[in-house]
Amino acid sequence: MQKHYYEASLIDTNEGIQCKVYSNSHPKGLVVVKPKYIPEDLIKFVGLRKRFLFGKCMTRFNLFNKKEIVEENLKRFKKKFPDFLYECKNHKNWFLVVPEDKIAKFYDTQAGLKEFMKVPEKDMDNYLKATKGMIDLILESGVGIDDIGISHSTLLGNYTPGKSDIDIIVFGKDNGWKAIKFLESAKTSEHPKLKWKTKKDWAKYYKDRIVSKTFNEEEYVFNMVRKKDDGFFNGHVFSIFVVEKPDELWYSWDDVHEPLATVTVRGIVTDDYNSIVRPGYYELKDTNILKGYKDKDIPVKRIVTWSRPFVLQAEKGNKVEACGLLEKVKTKQGEEYYQVVIGYMDTYTTDRGELEYMKALVD
Repeated sequence: MQKHYYEASLIDTNEGIQCKVYSNSHPKGLVVVKPKYIPEDLIKFVGLRKRFLFGKCMTRFNLFNKKEIVEENLKRFKKKFPDFLYECKNHKNWFLVVPEDKIAKFYDTQAGLKEFMKVPEKDMDNYLKATKGMIDLILESGVGIDDIGISHSTLLGNYTPGKSDIDIIVFGKDNGWKAIKFLESAKTSEHPKLKWKTKKDWAKYYKDRIVSKTFNEEEYVFNMVRKKDDGFFNGHVFSIFVVEKPDELWYSWDDVHEPLATVTVRGIVTDDYNSIVRPGYYELKDTNILKGYKDKDIPVKRIVTWSRPFVLQAEKGNKVEACGLLEKVKTKQGEEYYQVVIGYMDTYTTDRGELEYMKALVD
């Protein structure tokens, strides 16, 4: 039986590359990842920053960069480590992966949390005190300690106080929704250290950054202010990653995907339960393709999201609009349907990446 590698956890390869697990489900014998830190002496990249970590000079591998820089760095990475590129015939697309037999270490986020909780609060700095405060708050929601973990710099201890996020993992979709709904309803009068960006904050952020050509200010504020998986606790940014347990995975690597076109679609969300994980999806009804494909009336079953910004982007009953890759999917059981996918890895180097978005529409 294949070991389960949870999304948002960390692995080290035999070569000393540290990777973030990027999916809850994986092809047989492989783990879908994003490389995070690569020893500087392995590959020379362009346009990337260095850090001193784990006793080495490490390159911080970053796909959020100018397209030509990303293309060049991926070219160098794939040439040096061809086994880390998975050309998936069923998707007609590629993914960055690590073969299971090249994994040197898997960081157990749940065991790490239990070790963290042994540290007396008097011995913690402000970052760790805020981490413990967030864990205690999530425990108030009814999620048990066995279904919570810590990851990334929070787990490894290489955080930068005042800059690093507090990264918390919640195991199981029911638990994830329980935690998020609790945080949504949490009164700041009862939890004075818990803060969210206000509508005014998001409007200022929009004006300062001009964050999107596809959102007007009202739409942007509407979409962002209701999300409660990222916030502040005692001045520290926190992020909550909800991951699927092995018995609740929905994504099948046996399905055959036929890419058709880049399209813009509208529809009404009928189910948002799986929108809390990666990959996740929104079930749709009453869909209409606005542009990009000749048959505008084909029923689009779902919007699939591989990108964290689109987690919790819409709720059941919302009318949504999205731009992404239209696919015809055929399952192993013979079912056929259409879906629109946002956030495949190829979007870092293709024009589609600059076009993709998803938003709940303001009535």
